[in-house]
Amino acid sequence: MHRIGVVGPERSVERILRVAEEFEREIECIPFAYDDEAEIQSILENNRAKVKGWLFSGPVPYIIAGDYLEAADTVAYCQTMGGGFYQCCLQMAFDHKVVLQRISVDIIEEEVDIEKLLQATGIPWSDFYIKYYTRRYNPEEIIRFHLELWRAGKIDGVITALRSVMNALQKEGIPVYHFTLTEREIYQSLKIIIEKVKSSYFKNTQVGLVIIEVGSYGEIIEKARTPYDLQLLELRLKEILLPLCKSLDGYLLDKGRGVYEIFSSRGAVEREITMLQATIERLILAVNIDVPVTAGIGFGQTVFAAEINAHRALRNTREQKENRIIIVQDDGKIVEVVGRGKGLSYDFYSNDTALLKKLNQAGVGIKTYRKIENIIHRMGWGAFSAAQLAAQLSVTERNVRRIITSLCEAGLAEQAGEESAASRGRPSKLYQLAASKH
Repeated sequence: MHRIGVVGPERSVERILRVAEEFEREIECIPFAYDDEAEIQSILENNRAKVKGWLFSGPVPYIIAGDYLEAADTVAYCQTMGGGFYQCCLQMAFDHKVVLQRISVDIIEEEVDIEKLLQATGIPWSDFYIKYYTRRYNPEEIIRFHLELWRAGKIDGVITALRSVMNALQKEGIPVYHFTLTEREIYQSLKIIIEKVKSSYFKNTQVGLVIIEVGSYGEIIEKARTPYDLQLLELRLKEILLPLCKSLDGYLLDKGRGVYEIFSSRGAVEREITMLQATIERLILAVNIDVPVTAGIGFGQTVFAAEINAHRALRNTREQKENRIIIVQDDGKIVEVVGRGKGLSYDFYSNDTALLKKLNQAGVGIKTYRKIENIIHRMGWGAFSAAQLAAQLSVTERNVRRIITSLCEAGLAEQAGEESAASRGRPSKLYQLAASKH
C-alpha cells in the first residue's frame, strides 16, 4: 500500500480523506493540514521520507510548494473546473438569504478564468473585483486589496483561495468564503496521484546498469613505468568508484582494461546522477593524462535489457565524444546528461514511415532529427541560426548548415528570415522546423 501525503487547509484535507476512503485498498492518506500557506515548506521537508507522493488540495498550495519540491517527488494537485467556485456562491446566498451581487475574488494567475465563471453563474453581478497573483505573492497585499474594497463599501463579500487571507478577513468581520472542491474533482485527482505513484514505483524498481569506461587504456599501460604503478592506478580508480557504488547501493564489477560496471536500480541511478558526474571528474584527474572517461547507463525490466541499453548508451558516448554520460531508457529514449543532473532526451527510432522516408531522402538519421527537435523545444526557439544550433550540438557550423540544407530540401525545415548582422558581412539565415505532426 502506498502512503500519500495530503496537504491543504483542514476542511479541504478532511474532504479529500473522506473521498479517499474509496481507495483504501490502494493508498493510505496521511493528512498534513495547515492554517497558513507558510507552513508548506516545513511540512514537505519534515515528512518527505514518510510518504511516496504528495496530493495538494488545490493549485495554490501546489504552486507555493514548487520551491521546495525535489526532482524525485511524485506530486499532483486537485484541479478545479469551477464547481468549487459555484459552491462558494451558493453558500454565500444560503448564509445571507440573498445573492451578494458585489464581491471581490483572489486567485493564482492563469489557474481559472474567474470572469467566465462569474458570467456562467447567471447571477446579475453589480460589481466584482478580481486580484490575480503569482507564486511570489504577498498575503498582506491581497488582504489589503479586499479590506480597502470592504471599507469603501464597494463589496458585500469575498471569495479567496488563500487560507491565511480568509483567517485575516474573518477577524475583520467580513463575509469571506474559501474556494472548495467538488467530490468529483477530488476523486479524479486521487486517481491521478495513485497512477503516478504506481508508475514511479515500477520505474524505480527497474534494473539500472552503469558502465564506466576509461578510454585509451593502451596509452595508460604504456605510460605506466612498472606493473606496480599500473596496479596502484587501478586501485586508485576503484577507490574513487566505491563511494559511488555505496550511494547506488550496487555492486562493482571490474571488466578489465578500464571498464567498470555497477548494477543498481533505476531509482538509485537517477537520484545519484550528480555524484556520477563528480566521480567521472575525479577519475579524469586520477588518470592524469588526456583520455576520455565516459559512462553509459541502461534501464530495463531485466538485467539483460538493462545491459543491452547500457552498451548502446556507451556506444553513443564514443560516437559523440562531447557527452560523458548518456542514458538509454527502457522505452528506447536516449538522454544526454548536459548539466548538473539535467538531461537532453530524444528517441532514436520512429514508426512514422513518412518522416523516415523524408529523413532518408535528406540523409539525416532519426536520432539527429529528434535531438534537434528537443534542443529547439528546450531552448524555446521560434527560429534559430546554424551557429546557435551548432553550439548546442557541439559540432561545426558547416556540419549544421549541411544538415539544415538537407532538411529544407526534404521539406522538414524552412527558412524563417534573417538575423541582423552586428558587423560587416552577410546576415545569418534563420530557420525553423516545418510544421508537421512529427
